[in-house]
Amino acid sequence: MTALELGHLIGERSINPIDLAQYFLGRIKKFDPERRIYVRLTEDRALKEAEAAAIRAERGSRLSPLDGVPISWKDLFDTAGVATEAGTRLYEGRIPTADAECLTRASRAGLVCLGKTNMPDIAFSGIGVNPWTGTGPNPFDREVDRVPGGSSAGAALSIAEGLAPAAIGSDTAGSVRIPAAWCGITGLKTTHGQISLEGVIPLSYSQDTIGPLTRDVADANILYSILSGRPAADLSGVSLKGVRILRATSQFDELTDPAITTKIKEGLVLLEAAGAEITEGPVPAFDEVGALSTKHGSPAAIEACMMYGDQIRANRGCMYEPIEERILAAEKYTAVDAAALYRGMERLGAEYIKQTAGYDLVVGTTQPEHPPAIGPLLQSVDAYLRATMMSISLTRLANLLRLCATTLPCGMESGFPVGLMLMAPGDCEGKLLRLSAAVEKTLKPLNG
Repeated sequence: MTALELGHLIGERSINPIDLAQYFLGRIKKFDPERRIYVRLTEDRALKEAEAAAIRAERGSRLSPLDGVPISWKDLFDTAGVATEAGTRLYEGRIPTADAECLTRASRAGLVCLGKTNMPDIAFSGIGVNPWTGTGPNPFDREVDRVPGGSSAGAALSIAEGLAPAAIGSDTAGSVRIPAAWCGITGLKTTHGQISLEGVIPLSYSQDTIGPLTRDVADANILYSILSGRPAADLSGVSLKGVRILRATSQFDELTDPAITTKIKEGLVLLEAAGAEITEGPVPAFDEVGALSTKHGSPAAIEACMMYGDQIRANRGCMYEPIEERILAAEKYTAVDAAALYRGMERLGAEYIKQTAGYDLVVGTTQPEHPPAIGPLLQSVDAYLRATMMSISLTRLANLLRLCATTLPCGMESGFPVGLMLMAPGDCEGKLLRLSAAVEKTLKPLNG
């Protein structure tokens, strides 16, 4: 069930929030005993919050449509009195004294905090592998352990495995959308600055964004509203009639497995039948911003090196080695590189707006390949780095250009889910969510 469906039943007093919290806590203990999805539970807090929600429901004084609904939180959101370690030994035993601002907002809306979900070191990985805590396997292959996607790995798995109805993650180069796509669920990458980063362990102060992972767009919409303090979009009467959509060829066709592209095109046929006007063509800003980052460095690597470089060198081995090396490698970039990078991103962001001005949405594949097996990635640094760069190759474009984006399930290919990424200019979450809801409704025949 979706978070909103559960919230509705709480409001009707058909479900008691205490029973609901105990149900999910029981499932987590049963199906995640090795704590590869949840690194730690916040059981005492969850039950106290559920008890308060039950009283409000009884009195008819609920705080929001999700009052009493339990959700999971990625382990980089500060949780008062509970270890928040961001997946790294550098922060082992770190216990904050206050909640992150977005967690405070969620608590004030009556949401119940189930626990903290797994992630790679400081969120610097699109595949979600963590050798310290173990890695929860992708749910779509029960024979070979495959990556769930990252860095919000445990967040996506908590939903896909029925251990939470919704989750809160972060997205710096794709870290909400990648695991959402590979786990067959919905993810929202908000515009940088839309949701407060206060009390969130940073990877990149200029690129980090917070977003929900959910079962559908309606849940993403209400959670975005709660976390940002902005009104939820009105999703009633959504339609694709006359909606202008550009399927970006650019890097999308070059990098994506042709079988996955074919599945995306099947989805677009449905959108066209629903009244959308679809065009295919390149978006030069995508190619140029990718080349810019390749030449002058990524903001995430440069900023992480600035923030963590000295700490890493003083504590070698406290991060997974390929992540340490990726961060420290940013030292080779000069001040001129950094200036060229940030000025270039600003210029190309404006160019993107001009190039896509005639369209309501720009769409493409979220993930160019299916999730790789975990084993070979732990045995070869080259294989690990290749998979990491593949995973962020398309999603990072929205971060570099300061866009907002969703990923929606778009059918299956070779037994794995395919994600369709929808992109809109920054600070246009309301329009993006309305159109995403219309697309979601139209893609139902592909998703069963």
